[in-house]
Amino acid sequence: MRGVDIQTYFLVMTPTHTLLTLLTGVILLMCSKSQQSLTDDNNDDQLVDSMPTPPTGDLSEVRFLLWTRHNPDNDQHYRLLPGDLDNLQQSPFHPHLPTFFMYHGFNDFGKCGWILDSKTDLLSQYDCNVISVDWEKLVISPWYIEAVDNAYRTANYTAGLIDWLHVTVGLEAARVHITGHSLGAHTAGLTGKAVTSGKVGRVTGLDPAGPLFYTKPPHQRIDKSDASFVDILHANSGSLIEGCIGLFEALGHVDFYPNGGMHQPGCIITPDTDVDDWLDLFGGCSHARATQLWVESIRALPPTLTFTAWPCSDWDSYFVGNCTSCGQGCLDMGFHVQEGLNGSYFLRTHPISPYALGDTQ
Repeated sequence: MRGVDIQTYFLVMTPTHTLLTLLTGVILLMCSKSQQSLTDDNNDDQLVDSMPTPPTGDLSEVRFLLWTRHNPDNDQHYRLLPGDLDNLQQSPFHPHLPTFFMYHGFNDFGKCGWILDSKTDLLSQYDCNVISVDWEKLVISPWYIEAVDNAYRTANYTAGLIDWLHVTVGLEAARVHITGHSLGAHTAGLTGKAVTSGKVGRVTGLDPAGPLFYTKPPHQRIDKSDASFVDILHANSGSLIEGCIGLFEALGHVDFYPNGGMHQPGCIITPDTDVDDWLDLFGGCSHARATQLWVESIRALPPTLTFTAWPCSDWDSYFVGNCTSCGQGCLDMGFHVQEGLNGSYFLRTHPISPYALGDTQ
């Protein structure tokens, strides 16, 4: 088991509803469409689609939850209302501070664990605005196909808020950092694309979702054109056949592949076996690890160990020790990454928290 005992394995393999419902949604919707096609072909009025009508989602149900140092506690969020000047003037929002937007993924919600942890750690280090885009009712299980459509709608809606804040109180897009997980990673990138008041400063994608995005062109998914700097953290990336749910290809200015970016240590018992790959996929362990690494990276300031990553062409080359030189420069994966470099970076992590190994390969 390469240093991971059975008890530790089950602790980190606690199932996450996001992955299971995402896959269930895709399968159910495909089956539903196949059944509907059969109904149409046979013209049989007796065949009735057993799936209820999928919800399309109302943008008015998207909530922008704001935290600042004036209201830092989890339950102290202030709900910003786009276009409502009185609401904005009564809010603790400060347009000249760094502003962090965060998107949860499919079948998740705006006050999920990683967002609250990120908020708390950011406010402990910076005087800033933290806004969680709570689009829970637009990404309801099992309606993944509709959720993907809603990613585009929600991105435009959030971009409209950013542009309105620019016109109303002078928020500069360059001071905006948008982070998203899974389907939310694409929504983060699409938001950056849609902002018209300037180039967004940074977009971070945490294991961007693969289903329905594998063949989409850059203008329809997260891409390095979405902000002045785009960084991607791949944790469970590859094909579904390989037990992965995220996009493997390099998408940003910098793409990080911890432990190869497919399956994370502590999430599988015996590496390179199909059974364990699928257990990892349905348990959602590696996919969720992206958010855990992200949160830990916010806290990773000296003397705490950082997530030092080395530039390399691929994981196999890194794994056999062919990329020990920093070359153009090593980078710290995560929040404190140095901007300005480009390429793919690789690193190892611990199987359990704390995950960072510092500059040890």
